[in-house]
Amino acid sequence: MRPLWKTIPPLLAALVLILLAGIFWGQVRLFPLDAITQTILWDFRIPRVLFAALNGALLALAGVLYQIALRNPMADGFTTGAASSAAFGGCLAMVLWGHISLTSLTAIASAGLGMLLVRGIAARAAVREEGSRVTLILAGIALSVVAGSGISFLKYFFEDSVSTMVFWLMGGLSGAAWPKIGLLGLAVAVSLAWLWHRRDHLALLFLDDASAQASGVDVRGLRGRLYILTTVLVALSVSFCGVIGFLGLMAPHAARALWGHGLTVQLLTAPLLGASALALFDLLSRIMLPGGGELPVGIITSAAGGIFFFFLLVHRGGSIWGK
Repeated sequence: MRPLWKTIPPLLAALVLILLAGIFWGQVRLFPLDAITQTILWDFRIPRVLFAALNGALLALAGVLYQIALRNPMADGFTTGAASSAAFGGCLAMVLWGHISLTSLTAIASAGLGMLLVRGIAARAAVREEGSRVTLILAGIALSVVAGSGISFLKYFFEDSVSTMVFWLMGGLSGAAWPKIGLLGLAVAVSLAWLWHRRDHLALLFLDDASAQASGVDVRGLRGRLYILTTVLVALSVSFCGVIGFLGLMAPHAARALWGHGLTVQLLTAPLLGASALALFDLLSRIMLPGGGELPVGIITSAAGGIFFFFLLVHRGGSIWGK
């Protein structure tokens, strides 16, 4: 495994290059700069690429934390039900109020209620901690199905809002704005600072519950706090961008495959990979269609995620953790 001082600089350099490509490459040429192109640069391109990068970092970090907390390689915001319940809350706000700020708040509140429901079911259905983790994933999948049914119900009975809901659910970054960028940046920074302070406990939790308990770690409490943190992160992203699938699964697996299973490595490399990936996918979504059209970025991430996991299953089979 390469040391971090040899790993992080190339990742940062790649991210900067992708961000620059996203800023200067698009349907509209920015040079020579004039009043119009300067407005495009400062009010649209730069916020858009930063918004994409921060959302990618946030979703990748949430994926790492879900997989550590549940010790399950398939855990992320979708298999735990957080993303689907947030999406249902957002759609419900669209048909009831139609105000974007209320959409974000309702999506986050709905994800929180979904988290409480899933954790409550897992706590009642399983006595052992290992069984509780498995039950939580199953309950999350069931919640995703129920939330999807609820979204279909809203589409059927509120036809006037169908186009808005469908486009939002596809996942997009056109709502980029500086206040959202600041909030996402703060969420990522605070989360990483808290996780770095507790990295020793997290490393023990990732390896073995018994060893963590023997070392004085409050396993149940730490796992619960991780689950709350990751649910908030996923809900925040969904409330701003709609559903951007598979990134929380792809980035952690790619980080482990390239740089190993060390917790510090995963916490630093997966968000950088997620930021680079979503910024790149967003660039593709803006330039793929002729005539100035824009493809929802969630379509691209879902296609890339499906191909990635077909490849992973063919080449890694049952050893998906890489052990």
